Amino acid sequence: MAGRPNRSASLQTVPLHAAEPDPAAVSLDKVKAILAPLDRAQKSKLFELVQAGHLEDDQMTVEIGRLIVAMLNGPRTEHARRIWTGWFDPVMLRTDALMLAETRPPGCMHVVDASAWWFALLPHLRELAGRVQTDIAARASEHPLDAVLASPAAADWAEELRVRSLAILRQRGGAGTLLATANAERITLLRKRGLTSVAPLSMGDLAMLDAMLEHAPSWRGAVRPRDTIGILHTVSEMAQQEGTPDGALFYALSLVNGSRDPDQALALYGLFPNSPLVEAAVGHVQFAWQCLRQKLEDVHLGRPAPPQLTAGETVDRLQERAFRWYDALQSFGVERGGRNWAAVSAAVGRVTGLVEGEVVPVLSHRLLTLNASASARPLIEPVRFINGFNHRLRRRGIAASTNPWLTAIGEHLAALFRQIGSYGRDDALSTMAELCELAEETGYPIEITAIDKTLLAIVERALRDGRELNAGESRLIERVVTVATEERRKCRWWVSGELVSLLDAAQQRGIGPAAS
Repeated sequence: MAGRPNRSASLQTVPLHAAEPDPAAVSLDKVKAILAPLDRAQKSKLFELVQAGHLEDDQMTVEIGRLIVAMLNGPRTEHARRIWTGWFDPVMLRTDALMLAETRPPGCMHVVDASAWWFALLPHLRELAGRVQTDIAARASEHPLDAVLASPAAADWAEELRVRSLAILRQRGGAGTLLATANAERITLLRKRGLTSVAPLSMGDLAMLDAMLEHAPSWRGAVRPRDTIGILHTVSEMAQQEGTPDGALFYALSLVNGSRDPDQALALYGLFPNSPLVEAAVGHVQFAWQCLRQKLEDVHLGRPAPPQLTAGETVDRLQERAFRWYDALQSFGVERGGRNWAAVSAAVGRVTGLVEGEVVPVLSHRLLTLNASASARPLIEPVRFINGFNHRLRRRGIAASTNPWLTAIGEHLAALFRQIGSYGRDDALSTMAELCELAEETGYPIEITAIDKTLLAIVERALRDGRELNAGESRLIERVVTVATEERRKCRWWVSGELVSLLDAAQQRGIGPAAS
């Protein structure tokens, strides 16, 4: 009986050879490694050269062409969605600030909004979207996706999607379902961007989507101009081409929403002196003052503002924008007591109420509890900001207290000034200079007298050691020298030795008038 074949023995007798690497694959890997550091423009140029036949090997031309296409196109696959949302590219907001507006200005179409609307419409576009997806994917396997999306075929698909979308939007009875679906999808998209507490889309937004799709051909291919003259020229031409200003008006609104610049808004208002741009101006006034309010809450009261709201802008910059929009209102025909004034007054009132009712008390507490071991420097700028803010309010006839700082603050800072001088600290002069600056900002300048021998000694020591003085120290020294000079002028026949020595040191440093 024959036994079973010895499989292990037969395997041992057959020599094992490692699989030889495919030379073509190795070559492509090397090419990929070389191409990886190149930027998109360089890869695109290289693809053009390959397609022009600059490689002698036809097979390598095909393979390298596909490799470059794959690197250029990346993982992007939702081609139908991209073609549909492309209608909104010239008017779409990509920064998130206005998404957090308590009252959004008209004409805001954010990238998240466009995507949400697409997902709401997609069940009604399923067959058409499938055909678009298949066709574009096939073309994108051989050509860069950007070129495919800019092709006549993509333009035809885009138009078909636009027309079909308008038909769906205008069907009776479907608005509620579309809106609910869009809002559900939008919540997910907003969370991915870290946005919460965003107002949902409304029926007004649905109507705006319809109008934007209707007029989207007006701005197709438009490139955002860089200056106001270019903007006016582009928008004016757009209005003339269609014979109706509606499409150009939506485009103008998108420019204002993108720049949030009142000067640009006023220039465009000259072309469209109608309610949408007035409403946009009022909306931007409200938003500018909202940003300022929430930034002040963040900085002074520990109520964190969403980072997307101010995008790292300083409180000074936000204040500047808020007052610029406020000052522009009259040119938009928004007068005190008029129809739109209540919304403006409420936005400004919330900030002034916050400053008077919360920010000033918090800063006052910090001023009254300042001690000799803490620096006064961090308080100078906030106090200066409040003073400047109140000054701007008074200039515009908006009620503001003349001096919001209590007299007790001035008394405390003066006492702290004397206390620092008596300690004999090495940093006494710079600390006292900061206190002087802070006291002046609160409206209670610290009195400098020639009989304060401790202060005279501190100043003389700083003058004689020859070190470089900062601006605050220099101002304090000049005040002391001025007072000492006046004291010497009044008492020509007798002055203290400390005062004479101080004036001598000041003369040697070239400060104050020459001693007589």
